[in-house]
Amino acid sequence: MITFLQDMCLEDYTLLLPSVGVGNVSQLCIDLLITNLHLQKIGQICNPAFVPVAGANAYHEQSREISTEIDIYAGIETCIVAIQVRSPYVGVLTEFFEELTHFITNKKIAKVIILSSSNDYEMKDVKPQNLKLRYVASPSIHAESGKLFKKLNWILHEPQVASGSTEEGKLRIPGGGFAMSFFNHLSTANIPSAILFKFCSEGNNITDAIDLLYYLNNWMQFEVLNINSENVFENLKYPSSWILLFGNPPPRNMY
Repeated sequence: MITFLQDMCLEDYTLLLPSVGVGNVSQLCIDLLITNLHLQKIGQICNPAFVPVAGANAYHEQSREISTEIDIYAGIETCIVAIQVRSPYVGVLTEFFEELTHFITNKKIAKVIILSSSNDYEMKDVKPQNLKLRYVASPSIHAESGKLFKKLNWILHEPQVASGSTEEGKLRIPGGGFAMSFFNHLSTANIPSAILFKFCSEGNNITDAIDLLYYLNNWMQFEVLNINSENVFENLKYPSSWILLFGNPPPRNMY
C-alpha cells in the first residue's frame, strides 16, 4: 500500500529506485541523492514482502518524522522521485512490482532508473576488468540516450555464457537483488527503464556509492552536484545517519 503525505504532480519525473544488493551500494547512493538534492519525503510504501522497519529520521537529526522500510522522496527543481528501501525482501515481489508499476503509470512518470550492485568476483569473465560500472537499458532509453552513453564510453552489460557452453547466455546481475526482475516487469509494461550498477565487494562501500552517483550524474546532470577539474564531487554532504553506519564504537571496558 502506498500512502502519500502530500499530493504532487509527478508527470515527466524520473524515478530512482535501489535494488538491495552487494554492499547496499544502491541504498547508500539514494541516501546521497536525498541529502544533496534536498529531496522531501512525500509518502511511504508498506508491503508484506519487506521486513517492517521504523526509526528516527535518517537525514534530519532534530526531526520527529519517522523513517520506514520504504519511503518516497521528491524534488520539484530536479524532477526526481527517489524511493529508499531500508529492509530486505522476504516474500514474493509480484504485488510490490505491480503496485509500483501502477504508481508509475498513474503519475505519468517518464522513466525508471534502478540502481544496484553485483559481486566483484563475477567480473572474472567480464571485459574490461578495470571498468566496474555497467548499464542495462530498454529500447526506448537507448533511442533517447544511446548517443550520450556512447559518448560517455559506458559499457552495456551483456549476457554471460559459461566457458565451453553453446547455450545462449542469460542477462543476470548476481548479488543485485530484484534489479533484473523489476526491469523485465517494467519492459513488459513498456515503461522506459534502465539499470545502473557497479561490481564491488562487501565492506565500507561509501566509495562505491559515490562512484555510482558519479555514473548516474553523468547521465542526469544534477546542477546542484558540483564536480571539479579532477572529476571529483565538491562539498558532497553525507547524511547524518551515516555517523552510525558501522554501529557504535566498541566499549572501552573491553580493553
